[in-house]
Amino acid sequence: MKLGVLGKFAVAHLLQMLGERSYMPYFYFDESIRDNGKFMIGALIISNYDLSPRIRERWKSMGLEPDIDEYKSSAKKSDASVSNIQREYIKSLMEQVKVGLVVLPHNDRNNLGNYCAELVIQLLESQLIPADNHKLILDDNIKMRNDYQKLLRELNVELCLKADSTKFAGIQVADHASHALGGMLLEQMGIIKKKVKAGENSGYHPTEMLDLGFELWADLRHSLIGKNTHIKGLSPHPDDPANPYFLVDGFGLFVAQSCSEDLREHAKECFGINYLGCIH
Repeated sequence: MKLGVLGKFAVAHLLQMLGERSYMPYFYFDESIRDNGKFMIGALIISNYDLSPRIRERWKSMGLEPDIDEYKSSAKKSDASVSNIQREYIKSLMEQVKVGLVVLPHNDRNNLGNYCAELVIQLLESQLIPADNHKLILDDNIKMRNDYQKLLRELNVELCLKADSTKFAGIQVADHASHALGGMLLEQMGIIKKKVKAGENSGYHPTEMLDLGFELWADLRHSLIGKNTHIKGLSPHPDDPANPYFLVDGFGLFVAQSCSEDLREHAKECFGINYLGCIH
């Protein structure tokens, strides 16, 4: 949805207070490779301010060296570990951003950056993100064809390729999101089955055991970007404004044509529709 003049002024003023000079949404992109499911997921983080300085400052405040001690979703974690504390901070940032994703076979890695471009174009054409100036930051080793680079620049998307995730620390949020989304899809495919405690402030009894996929979705569902529209068989009557369903497929979800029919069906079943109603 496009912002009006007053809306843009208010956002620009807020971002100036946060140390930013203009309204320029930042996109950060990273992937999770799941060889056991033979797929990859790329997560696109959409933020109204540059996440990187804030993350680097937070690591410094923890006594860490931001150029070395970055957050890695794959690192082992215990309740008191530095990685776990970093994860909780990254999760708090997830509440302030939107997330889109691409799903592709694990042997199609060379096209990951091209699919990222397809997702950004899809979001711009759907007007779920404003047609304004944007900056797309891709993690190192993610390639993008020149024709896709040209298309994005024509849409006022500035590209930052081969980015160092310690310097461009917003990529660490995309790392977290792609890892979580990958876990959701593995459970959807029946490859993993794990129970976890609900924990404090979950809306459930802290010791109640929940499916890992459900917990991951509960953490991410308000961030997934989609279109609030009537979905036959799920949504209330079209005249009812209280529709808790969002269509993600074709908006915040891009499924590569190279996916097998099985992977495509699982991806759309897992991510295609999002529910933002009560889950307690």
